This record gives sequence, C-alpha cells and structure tokens, in this order.
Amino acid sequence: MTSRLLWLHNCSSTPLKTYRCRLTAVQLHRGYTSTKDTRDQDPQDQVTSDNPSVVIETPPVYTKEEAQEIEDSTVKSSRAGLRADFIKEREPVVVHKLTYPFQTNKWYRIIPDATDFVQVGNSHIKRVPRLQHGLERVLFSPGVHCLEDPHSGVYNFDPYIRNITQPDEFDYDKLTPYITSSKDETLMSYARKCRKSFVGSTSSMTHALSHLYFAISGGKQPDVSSLSMAYADMPTNFTRGMRYPASIALRYHDGVYGIDADKSFDVKDSILSVLGKSLEKLLTSSPKEFETYKKQNSWKVKDIQEENYHYVQFDEFVLRSQLDCRDDRLPKKTFDLKTRGTLAVRMDMENYEVSKGYQINTLKGRLQSFEREYYDMARSAFLKYNFQTRIGNMDGIFVAYHNTAKMFGFQYITRQEMDNVVFGNELTGNKMFRSILILLGKLLRSITDQFPKKDIRVTFDSSFSSGKLSIWVEIINDEAEAVALQQYDELGINGTKAKDFSGKKPLKTTSGSTDPFDTSDPLDTQGSVNPGSIDGSSVSELDTTEFELSDYIYINDKDTIQHYTMDTFSTYNNMDTDEPVTVKNRDDELYINWKLTKSRAPQEKIRLMYKQLRTRQATYFERASPDTPDEKLSPMIRILRNISRRNLWRNNMPRGKVVVNRSVRPTVASKWPSVHSSQAEDNADNVKIDENSDETVENKSKKPKKAASKNNASRSPRSSKRKTPSRKTKTSKVSESKKDNQTPDSE
Repeated sequence: MTSRLLWLHNCSSTPLKTYRCRLTAVQLHRGYTSTKDTRDQDPQDQVTSDNPSVVIETPPVYTKEEAQEIEDSTVKSSRAGLRADFIKEREPVVVHKLTYPFQTNKWYRIIPDATDFVQVGNSHIKRVPRLQHGLERVLFSPGVHCLEDPHSGVYNFDPYIRNITQPDEFDYDKLTPYITSSKDETLMSYARKCRKSFVGSTSSMTHALSHLYFAISGGKQPDVSSLSMAYADMPTNFTRGMRYPASIALRYHDGVYGIDADKSFDVKDSILSVLGKSLEKLLTSSPKEFETYKKQNSWKVKDIQEENYHYVQFDEFVLRSQLDCRDDRLPKKTFDLKTRGTLAVRMDMENYEVSKGYQINTLKGRLQSFEREYYDMARSAFLKYNFQTRIGNMDGIFVAYHNTAKMFGFQYITRQEMDNVVFGNELTGNKMFRSILILLGKLLRSITDQFPKKDIRVTFDSSFSSGKLSIWVEIINDEAEAVALQQYDELGINGTKAKDFSGKKPLKTTSGSTDPFDTSDPLDTQGSVNPGSIDGSSVSELDTTEFELSDYIYINDKDTIQHYTMDTFSTYNNMDTDEPVTVKNRDDELYINWKLTKSRAPQEKIRLMYKQLRTRQATYFERASPDTPDEKLSPMIRILRNISRRNLWRNNMPRGKVVVNRSVRPTVASKWPSVHSSQAEDNADNVKIDENSDETVENKSKKPKKAASKNNASRSPRSSKRKTPSRKTKTSKVSESKKDNQTPDSE
C-alpha cells in the first residue's frame, strides 16, 4: 500500500468533474477520501483546464502497533471480510433459507457445516483384504516406486506381478458381481430406516457430483505447479472427458429412489474396466491364491467372496462405498485401489493391442514418464477419486501404473494431496463436498416432486458456462429403451466408437491444432459445445456433420421432458462473488447460493435440444479404429502409435537377471519357478537368475546351512570323516567363498 494517494482532476467546464477510486476499509479509516470536493477551495487552488494541478493528500502516520490494531478492527467490520482486496464482488441478491417446498426463480443458501456424516450399519473393515507382494511399503513412502529399477534391473517387489494376466485367461465369473444401488436391498433398507429419500454409490454419483462442482467452483482449475518445467506451458484445466454430460437413472421403489449410472451408450466395457477387476484381485492376493482364479484352475474356487461396503448417511442420502484394501497403520485404515492405464492406452483404447507397447521409462518428462500419468490424473480423475474417498471415509488411493500387458510402478496418493491439487487445501475440499451433496439432494427432491413415484433420467451438463448448470429430466420407458439399446449395439453406438453407416460422412474427431503437445487429450481441441438458448426466439441449428446420428437416438416422445437451469454464486465471509474461493482459516464462512429456473419454451424446442444433447453423449468418446491410416489421425495419436510400435517387443522380453530387493544379503537357493506358477508364493523371496547359468542366487533370510556344517566339523571329528567330496559349479564356488568371508556380525 502506498503512503500517498493521487487524484488527477481534468475538467473543462464547471461544475468540476471528480474521479472516484474504490478504497478498502483500512484506507478509509486512515484518512483517505474517494472524492475531492473543490467547491470550498480557493479559486486559485481549483483545477481548471487552464491551470491543471495534482491534489495530494498525505495520510496520518501510525506506529506499527496502531496500524495493526486499526487494520484488524476495520477488516472485521468490513463486509468484504478477509479477502476484500482481491475478490471481485457481484451484485447483491435476496437469499432465502432452505425451506421445503423449493420454488423456482428464488435464491436459496446452503450452509455446508449444518449436516454431518453418520455411519450406518456394521463396519466390514475387518474383512477387507490387505496388499500383497510387499506393496505395503508404498503406503508409507511418498512418490513413485518402480516395480523394476530401470538402471540396475533390480525388482523392488515380487516379479510375479510384472506380467498381467489377459482377460481371456481370467475367470471373471468367480468374482463378486456388481450390484447397482437400486437393487441393493441392504442399502434400501438403511434408507427406509433412516427416512432418507435417495440412495447411491460412489460409481453412480461421482460424475454428477463433478458437474455440480464445476457449477459452484467459479472455474477453479487443478494446481499442477508442483510438476517439472516440462509442463509449464501445458493446459491446467479439467479435461474434456470430465465435461462429458452425466446422466443418472432414478429408480423408485417403495418410497426410496435408487441412483444408478445411465448405461445407454456404455453397453461395452473397455479393456481398462475389465482389467481393473482382475488387477485388484492380483494386488490383494498371494500368487498361489491368484492362480486359482485363472480359467484352467477356477474349479478350485468354491465360494465367491462377498464385497465389503461402507454405508453412511448425509442429508437426503444413504451412500455406499466399496472398500478395496486396508492397512491398520493408516489414519483412516482403508484406501482405494486404482489401476491406471498409460497415456497411449487411454487415448487409443480401440487399438490397445498396439498401444500396450507404450512404456514408462522415466520419472519426469512429457511422454513415457510417471509424471505424465500424474498430470493426466490431476486433470481427469483426481476430482472423482477425491469424492469416492470422502464417501467411503478412506485415507487415499493406491495407484498401479500399467499398459495392459506389463506393470511399471506404484504410488500412494493421500486424500490431502488430492485436496491440495483440486481445491487448494483440505478446508475448502470439506466445505465444497458437503455443499455439493446438499445441493444435489435439494435438486433431486425438487425434480422428483414434479414426477412423483416414477423412474426418471436426470442429465447434468456444465460444459457451456461457469456458474451455470443445465439439467434435463426425462421419464424412463424401459420397454422402448430395451429396443433402442439393441439398435445401438447393431449400429456400434456403444460409448467408445460410432460406426459410419447410411452412407453419411464420418463424425469429426479432430480439429484445429496440429501441435501434439498442446493438450493431454486429443479430443480437447474440439472445445466445449454451447447448447444454445432454449428460451430465446430461435434455437441454434443442428450441425448435420456432428449430429448425423440424431435420427437413431431415442428420446421419450410420449411424456414431457423438462429442462432447468441452475445459477450459483458463493458467499465468502459475507462477500458475494462468482470467482474461485479458497478457504484460509477454520473460522472463515463459505456458503453456496443457488437458484433453479424452469424453462418455459415449447416442447418442440426442448425435445430438439435434448436430442442434440443425447447425440453428443453418444458420440463424445468416438476414437479412431485400428484400421485408420496414420495420415488421418490426430498428431498426438500418431506419435503415441509410433512409440507403441517401436516398443511393443519389450513386453515379451525375457526377464533375464532377476534381483528382488529385500535389503538383506544373498545366499544360495533353488531355481526360480515360472512367473505365474502356483509355487511362486513359497519361492517369492529375493532371487537372482542368470540367463546362462542353472544356478540361482536367493537373498539370505536364514543362516547358511553349509557354513553351519563347517563350524560343526571343526568341533566334531566324526562329522569331518563323514563328509564326502561333492562337485561344485562355478556359481556355487563363488557363493561359498563369499560365505567364508562373512563375519559373525553379518551372519
């Protein structure tokens, strides 16, 4: 703050024109004035066009203690609060308390700390499995842990998990089938007992919660400043995939609505979702146990294990979270398992047989590095992962990096670290998450009142404006949608790729930029689609090239389709603002204000816009097929495919020398078994294999027997007489010489 304030008066006529400047409360208290009145001044001192001058006011001088006392008192009394000097204030509106029933076109305020989470039912934490293969060390050591050290070739963990079992080799029928929220009788019974209106799970709700966060966050972007300078000019916003319109299905059953994820355009499971199930089993099972889940041994599995869930109630909801893994040494004991495919696999899943050649070789860099995978997670997954850990009251996530054929490394990311990246700190994350859940409950309650006791589909779209959320409501007709799903399957509309049919032009997949490093997602170059104004005099024309599949997209024409628009703004320490807010202190107050507006446009316009939205959902993740020529690919996909082809042979490369790091000295042991043998559990200690030798060196865990027999021979003459000469190989001689040189301390 400067010690002087200058006003430049430049006027050409009388009365004089004064220029105002906005001052903080501290400046006003110290004697500054925002307007210089010249009417009572001497005419010679007045500023005229013939005699321009500068009026200077000097503020009073205070000691350091007086200045601090004045600043504290004025800031507390200021309406702007602690952040008055840099948060832009919006025009004030009348805000009402949350009272039921809610009215449209009326502002309501959400107080996040008014409701708390309460656990429901018995905890299944004791049945939750633990990490195997020595992976528990990752939980207490920050950073990435390579499975195999790229420099020395030393394995930090059991080499059994290096090669990934492919889907055609694993018996997925032996795993517990997934149960949707609407069919979970335990979840429904808890909701009726607690008198709650909605039930949901982490997988069905996190996408919708993400859109609500985009609407109330003021456009806040994830913080990736901790990465290296290679990402200084890379995008920092959320990826286009995060803006994908989210649809949820509300299934009514005996007074409770079950929230299920809408699978209209996602009938085909991707390779990553399929492998995720078997990889979670691999990480939490011993080699011997995992071998029984392969198809040739699956007959040995007698009982299918039950899933372990955590149930919690909050506001209008009873929520369910699956517990993947636990470690009692962690503050919250449980954590989530995430298997993360590499960049090439995620960007080119239709061609994963080639994309699996993409390797992770370094810690930092734009490509083929762990840093790139972390950068993409921060922009595309951290928000959903954070919501899932909060619903399940988990400590963090355990990430396993792979390319569908080979495992590269592991990393444990705490929930606090995700809070810092996404929200700024844990305080902001707590308030934002509570506000989002309360807001979703009020929205769903307002919507279900319009369609009582009916199954409805609710779609959220926040891709066109910050601070606004577009909401579409459609009554579900199960019979008609079953026919539509069959047609989608025939036409290839499965959420991953839309086929070219009816002689029409193919959908656009790339545009604009040719720089392969301008974004982590080649689909980002399309930009967001503005759904247009429904209540205006005209509706934006449908792009016949982009929405050519609209003739095949089903919508319910028999019932009314409703469209709502939700507006939001934040109130931070009594200041209303549309900008991003980060809570600094526990005593700071952060409220979310929202208003729901119902569209009064004709049904023809609403149906047209809703069909456009559903078509955009069907073609959102369209990707190039494996047969697409390279010249027609985007620059990023072309680079990734070239890298994958060059390194595809590395997945089939023999292990050669295998050294497992257990931080103990090696000793002679039997030969290492095959990588996926049932005996690997008993022989999974530290081993070193030489390609050109039949001998194996195993890390020492007990005293060498031969050394002990030598000591006994010196004590007993009989034992020395019984000793017969034996033929030793070169490797065993070297090992024997090392044992002779060992000191008692080393033993």
